[in-house]
Amino acid sequence: MASRDELRRATQAKISLAAERLFCERGYKGTTIRDIAAAAGVSTGSVMMLGDKRTLLIAMFDRSIAEIHRRRMPQAPSQEPPEGTATSTVDRLTELLKPFLEIFATQSELSREYASALVSGNHTSVVFKDLGAALRAEIETVLTEEGMDSTSASLATQTIYLSYLGTLFAWAGKSGSDISEPLRKLRMIISFVTAPKEA
Repeated sequence: MASRDELRRATQAKISLAAERLFCERGYKGTTIRDIAAAAGVSTGSVMMLGDKRTLLIAMFDRSIAEIHRRRMPQAPSQEPPEGTATSTVDRLTELLKPFLEIFATQSELSREYASALVSGNHTSVVFKDLGAALRAEIETVLTEEGMDSTSASLATQTIYLSYLGTLFAWAGKSGSDISEPLRKLRMIISFVTAPKEA
């Protein structure tokens, strides 16, 4: 027999999956809490226990972002990149950030709602906490592997990370799914930040 905690987690998972499916099918504005409850086979009160629509949307994006980090975990950061993959510092860092832009590109309307929810300050996201720390650690690892000293790598990491967030939020405010322009801007910033400085 399932414990109370197991039943609660199973209900939360059903609600989260139902919300994600409906957001993707109907859009954020076209989905109601009642719709989510009906799709999950639970009461509206059960859905509201998890939070409002924005909370469910943030959780959806957080899961997608966490999945990218999870898929990259088995690879030792110091191992040689596979043949045919990015080798320059700029290429490596651009490839590191590209999957996150692709998440936003595939669901531009939901991305705008997600960005709006985060900017409102009324909802929290692990993207600014654990997931942000994970991405900064990945960026810093690349920079130190490329020979940057730890102090410079730390400052460069912050600059690249904040530039990435700014680019992402500015791009989310526009419609479209073409990531070439934000990717080009990020490459320029990364190139500037990582370029050798004259003494």
